[in-house]
Amino acid sequence: MADIDLGMDTAADDASLALMRGDEVIAQRAWHVETTMSQELLAHLDTLLRDAGIERTAIASIAVIAGPGQYGGVRAGVATAQGLALALDIPLAAVARLEADAFPHLGPAGSGAATVVAVHDAGRGQFAWAAYEAGTDGVPRCAVEPRLDAADALARDAPKPAVWCGELADAFTAARDAEGRSGDTVVATPAGGRAASAVRLARLHAAYGDPALVDAIYLRPPSITAPRPRN
Repeated sequence: MADIDLGMDTAADDASLALMRGDEVIAQRAWHVETTMSQELLAHLDTLLRDAGIERTAIASIAVIAGPGQYGGVRAGVATAQGLALALDIPLAAVARLEADAFPHLGPAGSGAATVVAVHDAGRGQFAWAAYEAGTDGVPRCAVEPRLDAADALARDAPKPAVWCGELADAFTAARDAEGRSGDTVVATPAGGRAASAVRLARLHAAYGDPALVDAIYLRPPSITAPRPRN
């Protein structure tokens, strides 16, 4: 019986996959990409399924981290998830990377827990970030929509106090300290990455649907070299 949910995260060089039955993670795999995501992803998925003793046909749905993140990794993950979902005739959900980073650290609604700010280094001196709070129905509430900022603007504009998670580069850490944010907390990303959170968030948002409608999430247009004119 097809009752396994697959989570996929390929938004960064540290990628992860998770197989879930209900809320139980029955198998997961995390690795650092050494070549390209497109070369490694299916091999790691096949290994995960084989080690767990599960056939691909047992997968009932797929949730994929759709960005923001590295262009090649995000595109490879979304395209692979779409291909699998279409081949298996199952629904696919796109989940935002920053929300998946924040999700494990959100306190219960009404607990007075600090806002969770998820960050990743977007290059060019900018950081992608968003802020989340626990919602009364279990669905995270977005307090600050995803955006790109320099480190000093991020440290200044993020809610106070905050719990910080994600990729916290040295440049951002220095800016946060300069802003005097002594009431903030920094937490580590859970082992296994964002893949399991992708499945849980897809369920909470009722995001599963037509695989053809899923697309990558960008905060900055991808850098693609324009074709050269032919002589």
